[in-house]
Amino acid sequence: MLVTAGVFDLISGAPITHGGMLIAVAAALGLDAARRRATAAEVERARAIEVRASPQWLLGVVAYAVVVGSFERYSWPASVAVLVPAAAGVVLAWEGRTRERPSPPRIGFARMAPWAAVVVAFAAWELTNLFLQPSLTEGSYDHPTFSVLMDPILATHVGRSIVLTLWLLLGWFLLER
Repeated sequence: MLVTAGVFDLISGAPITHGGMLIAVAAALGLDAARRRATAAEVERARAIEVRASPQWLLGVVAYAVVVGSFERYSWPASVAVLVPAAAGVVLAWEGRTRERPSPPRIGFARMAPWAAVVVAFAAWELTNLFLQPSLTEGSYDHPTFSVLMDPILATHVGRSIVLTLWLLLGWFLLER
């Protein structure tokens, strides 16, 4: 899915940093999966990384989002400012759990299927609307993609700052899970 998203990001005219980053993460995940299969016994021991959220951390997240939200959309400073916490999150996730806890049980097909159906339906809707637009580089409210729907929110400094704050908090939540 990351490769597909990266390819469509590239052909829709987004800067190479966006699509290229998605493709690079897909490649890194594939290489890591291969490495983990090769050393399955070692992988069972997940190292704990001590990182705790605090009020100062939350204030830092909001301050970071306000500063980065002031950058122009799709600019190099904005891309780099998003890349830094994204890369840090990927590194922390790769290193292991952020705190010791028992491994969750494996998720069976019956519990995974509804979520897979939601993801596939959203992806089909997004792809259909992308191809129904006047061109891959021009959005349309007649057939809006998610990015077209987000344009009014991301057009303002406040909107970008709120979305960045939510993105960072969601990333932290997922990292803790």
